[in-house]
Amino acid sequence: MLVLLAGCTAGVGGAGPSAPTPDSSHVDTATDRSAPTAPIGTIGSGTFTSDDGVTGTVRFDSDGQLLKLSLHDLVLPTQTQVDAMAAVRPLPAGQTCFDSGPRMSFGPAGAGTSAQDGQELRFVGGDPTGIDQVILTTPYGLAVDGDCLATIVARADIKWTFAPLRPDLRATDSGETGGARGIVETRDGACVAYVVAPGDLIEEVAARLGITVDDIGYLNTVRLPEPQQAILHDGERLNLLVANR
Repeated sequence: MLVLLAGCTAGVGGAGPSAPTPDSSHVDTATDRSAPTAPIGTIGSGTFTSDDGVTGTVRFDSDGQLLKLSLHDLVLPTQTQVDAMAAVRPLPAGQTCFDSGPRMSFGPAGAGTSAQDGQELRFVGGDPTGIDQVILTTPYGLAVDGDCLATIVARADIKWTFAPLRPDLRATDSGETGGARGIVETRDGACVAYVVAPGDLIEEVAARLGITVDDIGYLNTVRLPEPQQAILHDGERLNLLVANR
């Protein structure tokens, strides 16, 4: 059962450095902690499933800076081209459209084997394990189906070769401040989410929770394309659990 209370417990370990603060009036949440980095080489893969006969596999590789996606033995019975999109939260099984919401584009692809566009690892906090699926869709806007601009033709659940890089990252609520007046959601004594209040500042929210601005970006890859963006929106729900990033 989810309750809305302050005073959640636990500390922080293995988290990354804070983003730079614009001036001395902001709370400095930087620490000496250094963020671990994703392995080099092949780090994730998946097999496509489809109701339209699409088959093939997908692979992720990293060079330490870029996350590269490649498609292998892709069979497209009814399409000449698809768009490859990464989903940072699992799509419901019955969802047929993927033309909005948090997603990361790896460009168009045809049948066969292809190396797709790379994306900077910083967009996923240096840790791509927040990507749950790769979705193949019809080219955006070229095959409109009703109100949908990108129809799903196949999806692949991604299995990573490594666990999330900040497993010990925990938030702890020290109480409201002038720039952090939102509600902290807790479950079993752990902080699970923060609901932004009007006037909240990301540096002060991070300080209240005992984490860094970088940690907020890491935990919220759904804030693409800039998870560490400084602007918080009234009512925005920030995830505070590594397992839910």
